[in-house]
Amino acid sequence: TGTAAQPAWLSEAYPDVLPVNELGLRQTHGRRLNYCPTNPQFRRLARTLVHALAQRYGDHPALLFWHVSNEYGPTCFCTNCAIQFRLWLQRQYGNLEELNQHWITSFWSHTYTSWEQIQPPTALGENSIQGLHLDYRRFMSDANLACYQGEASILRELTPHIPIFTNLHGLQKSLDYFSWAPHQDIIAWDSYPRHNTHPSTTAFYFDLMRGLGQGKPWLLLEQAPSHVQWHPENPLKRPGIMRLQTYQAIAHGSNSALFFQWRQARSGEEMYHSAIISHAGHERTRVFREIADLGAELHALDNDLLQTAPQARIALLMSWPNWWAVEDQHTPGTTIDYLVELQRYYHALWQSNCTVDIVSPETDLTPYTLVLAPLLTLISKEQGEDIERYVEQGGTFVTTYFSGMVDEYYRAWLGGFPGPLRRTLGIWVEEFDPLPVGKTNTLLSSHAQQDWDGTYICDHWCDIVHLEGAQALSIFGDDFYAGSSAITENHLGLGSAFYIATRPEDACIAALMSKIQTQLGLTAPLQVPQGIEVTQRQHAQTVYTFILNHSSTTQRIALPQPMCDVLTQQSHEQDIVLQATGCAILRPLPQNTIQNEERFSQ
Repeated sequence: TGTAAQPAWLSEAYPDVLPVNELGLRQTHGRRLNYCPTNPQFRRLARTLVHALAQRYGDHPALLFWHVSNEYGPTCFCTNCAIQFRLWLQRQYGNLEELNQHWITSFWSHTYTSWEQIQPPTALGENSIQGLHLDYRRFMSDANLACYQGEASILRELTPHIPIFTNLHGLQKSLDYFSWAPHQDIIAWDSYPRHNTHPSTTAFYFDLMRGLGQGKPWLLLEQAPSHVQWHPENPLKRPGIMRLQTYQAIAHGSNSALFFQWRQARSGEEMYHSAIISHAGHERTRVFREIADLGAELHALDNDLLQTAPQARIALLMSWPNWWAVEDQHTPGTTIDYLVELQRYYHALWQSNCTVDIVSPETDLTPYTLVLAPLLTLISKEQGEDIERYVEQGGTFVTTYFSGMVDEYYRAWLGGFPGPLRRTLGIWVEEFDPLPVGKTNTLLSSHAQQDWDGTYICDHWCDIVHLEGAQALSIFGDDFYAGSSAITENHLGLGSAFYIATRPEDACIAALMSKIQTQLGLTAPLQVPQGIEVTQRQHAQTVYTFILNHSSTTQRIALPQPMCDVLTQQSHEQDIVLQATGCAILRPLPQNTIQNEERFSQ
């Protein structure tokens, strides 16, 4: 639906459609997503357009999906947003007394005595109340979602048989994807890694899409056939890279491979963005041939593959409200990057070739053997109880510094950090020490531990931890808290919980994850050289093993049994050789096929 960028006549006729920024300045017309998501005129005109589209094309035989708008994410601080925000708050809290209590507005004498006094948090006004910041982010995510739902409701009424979605992109901080996910018939993702993006980062996004869809197949809606035009550096994709990236998406649960764009734009901002058909205007190009070959490969794949999905025993918890809380302007460590920290732990698991689901803290954790939640700063009482119950029933939980700090209203937990995780982790954090940039500490093995060894560097943050049942795996080596616990393990019920009171170097994270995975029997499908990614999709007794060579050299991979590569239909008895950027999708050879080959060889 063509509602992501309004025409000039609309901005001229309805100037209050244009958004207002944090400095109180109204934008002028241009670009896209340049509208206020609460504006009634924009919503009315969008619904009118969508109604006409659905009437005209609803019965068209080529109509497969409705893709609503495009890459949502506008924010606004206009007068209408302020009015709608107050109404949103009234629905959330009911009365001002509750709001003042939850926001603790008595600090600095900021108690509200009428709803009209509440304004959006801007650079020119109130920006010292964390609860206000947090709720305005929630409100703006909901306002964008309301725009989507306004269009989707018309489409569901006029074309109830056609699935509906919008495309998620760039991991928008302003949109809570977990609150959007239930309103999507299919989770769709625009994948645009930079030329130097590590494949584990791309895999992280793919696993998040699968988590948003609760394990269902997701849609790789956009990827570049070659280069883009909007990164700082835009080299073309070398031969084989586009194919490798596509199969990586399929390995992580996508059942699709779509591209942007079909025909290269002749002008405009995306004129130099690559396309299936370039400005040359014909199919005699390398990129066209690669995509055509990929299409033929996909067409020839077993239909059984579409019924399979990755199966994970490990979960990584991610939360948008927690993201907002971690990176709030008033935190003691303003250089904390929530996504980077999540991806550091994910990277260690990716290197071990163990499948990971990225899910919300609201998710049922019982199917998982191991749950990680780095920087779980914002946590509700209910979430804390769920994690405690999960550990008591046999689960293993890992979290880090700056966790268990505030509740869902951004109020500090009283009684000692890490708040509702204190019993689960068996520790009390007395103080925290956000380190200046460049300052480090050391991690030393605790002499009481026999299965954990090594000296590592840590930086950024150090907690001063008291043990309340937990045991120290590592201790700090420097500063006045040298000798105090840095990495701890606590046994609770049938399970255990680990706390990492600092930001350790990557080698330490990898070693700790390896220790935990070994204890839990979480092993990779294959033992492979560095730079090789292995993952599996399965259903019932059907298992497909994906092997992706992200290295720059040819690699030989040993196989545990004879297998067939469904991409080439070649059998491999003991090993398989993959060229750089090569990939294989393996199925075990049926036993009768192996016996027949043995008789033939005899």
